[in-house]
Amino acid sequence: MSQYGRSTSRRYGAEKSLPDGIDSIRYILENQRGHRGRSASVIGLVKDFRAPIATRGSVDKSIEDEYESGIKFNVFRPEDEQPQVGVGDVVLVTNAKVDDWGGNTCLCTEPGKSTEIIIFPADEIPRPPTSAIHAAKPTRKLHRGKPSRAPTDAECDYVSWIYHSSNKSTLPTVSEFQQSTERSLNIRDKSSLLKNVEEGKFYDFVVQVIKEPYDQMDRTTIWITDYTEHNNFYNFAWDGSDMPGGQDGDPFGYIASRTSMESRSWPGPFGKRSMQLSCFEPHASEIRANIKAGDWVKLRNVQVKFGRNGNNMEGFLREDRNSFGGRKTVEILDVHGDEPPDELLKEAIRRKRDYEKTAKQQKKSFAAANGNKRKAEQPVDDTKLNSRQRRDARRAAKNKQLVEAETKREGLLGLNELIKSASIDEPVFPLSTIVEQVSLTTNIDGEQVQMTLPFTNARYRAHVRVVDYRPRKLHNFAVWRKATEYDMLSDGESDPDSGDDDRDTLDAFAGKKTWEWRFALQLEDAGPNAGKNGPPKRLWAVVNNPEAQYLTNMDACDLLANPEECFQLSEQLFKLWGNLQEYKEQESKAQSQSRRRLAANQAPPDSSDDENGAHQQDDASKQVAPGISNKPFACCLRQYGVEISESDPRKCNAGHGKRYQRMFGLFGTRIS
Repeated sequence: MSQYGRSTSRRYGAEKSLPDGIDSIRYILENQRGHRGRSASVIGLVKDFRAPIATRGSVDKSIEDEYESGIKFNVFRPEDEQPQVGVGDVVLVTNAKVDDWGGNTCLCTEPGKSTEIIIFPADEIPRPPTSAIHAAKPTRKLHRGKPSRAPTDAECDYVSWIYHSSNKSTLPTVSEFQQSTERSLNIRDKSSLLKNVEEGKFYDFVVQVIKEPYDQMDRTTIWITDYTEHNNFYNFAWDGSDMPGGQDGDPFGYIASRTSMESRSWPGPFGKRSMQLSCFEPHASEIRANIKAGDWVKLRNVQVKFGRNGNNMEGFLREDRNSFGGRKTVEILDVHGDEPPDELLKEAIRRKRDYEKTAKQQKKSFAAANGNKRKAEQPVDDTKLNSRQRRDARRAAKNKQLVEAETKREGLLGLNELIKSASIDEPVFPLSTIVEQVSLTTNIDGEQVQMTLPFTNARYRAHVRVVDYRPRKLHNFAVWRKATEYDMLSDGESDPDSGDDDRDTLDAFAGKKTWEWRFALQLEDAGPNAGKNGPPKRLWAVVNNPEAQYLTNMDACDLLANPEECFQLSEQLFKLWGNLQEYKEQESKAQSQSRRRLAANQAPPDSSDDENGAHQQDDASKQVAPGISNKPFACCLRQYGVEISESDPRKCNAGHGKRYQRMFGLFGTRIS
């Protein structure tokens, strides 16, 4: 559909002005920000048509102005009210909403709204000055019991003028138009409700996250729902007696919620309305850092298949190597924002509202039928359970034993109960094993050669304590960088050309700043055998922005300008490292005083103080200083490598002028 602002022929008189109440498409496109969310009315010629997509009830009609690409009109209506148009037909649209679709300005209708669409078939439009009133064909006769809006005389006159005065050389032929319409039916739309999923296929969902993300070393697991039912989903009972062992995001209630200690009972929805989703990198880190229970999200390219138990369908979100155009695989939807809401989101929220009304009534009936009292727990009779229930019971018993054993072990080792780590079923490694270089024997030119790998991609659990940290001042734990267009990318990487050197220019201080966590902890082995054969092993673990958010449950900000946030951070880290901060501040103060005395050529302090200070400094690299008081804790560590510059060609194992530097990072660890 095309709208022309001027006549290409003088045959039918001077250029006609738009009728009252009709907007120029040119004006809508040039003022898209000011018009978004408002109503608009247009008249134009159909240039392209995409057949309705049954799963979403939408039809697109592209309109092209004579000087640029134009606008798109999306129709959300039942199939029997969808417009049927041909090439060159004139369309009158009134009370449509200006919206954003796929990053482009468009017009759209909404269910229940008063948008009117009137078609004027091209072969029935008379030549001016005859009115096109008899060619008008409304797409629906009634709206809410009232007759549809009829076009005005001025609008019908304008239809005749715009059709016969327009240069139609830019329109496709009838054959080309028909081929384009047929091709539109072959476009695969992967948007689906959970109730319609099938084994082995890929889908896009708009869903709500039910449980807090749970980290499982190589993946992050969440539970999602769109409040529709599928027979192959797990059935969650109201009384919690039918909970699936080993499938819940936190199967034992062991890790605290991001905001509070949640009940072990299933939060709902009940029945077969929820699906477990396993998210792999690079999505796992993003979900763990940014998604919480209750969030509405749009997920793309989710594979659905049966899980390990063979009875229930599960979702799997992996890296989409074929994605393009900057499309995000995981998108948080704002239900309170100023932007017009996603139609699929609105429908999902309606289903949630309807479900909660029904569930509330059913729960009242359920409670009344059971005397509104909780039944006493009865011994389980294995003879009355089916095979799946017996497997779940055995799994639950094994998980309970695992938690009890871990709790007992933590008590014997005196671990910090305020620090929780993921994957408690994974073995614990001493730091001496973690820091050991891995060798590989390979064959080069027929000879066996042993090579020491610069690093390995591995993950571990360990028992450690914090003995040092960097940077020294707490308010430097958060750093800023200039916000760039790359921040919208879903891989979490910023502009590769930006860096600290940019701060030497005034341009770096212009625009918006983004604050991120960036600090490191020196960890010392606190296992039962630590220190028996020499000083306990130590390593530096980097804590990046997502993992620091997970660790502290805080977002980075300007800590120097927000002392209350800095104090809150200090209180959180006190649970992790005890009085380490106070000890390091006193140590730094003593070192500063010593340097000032030397600069002023003053006498040294008392020998007793000097001996004590020397003793502490000499032992600082061997064992925890006597003044530090903190408890060891369980944590998760990962080993990885980064490329750094190298001037020695013999050490360049990562390409010209580059070598790999082995690094360790903290992850999956939270201060409760």
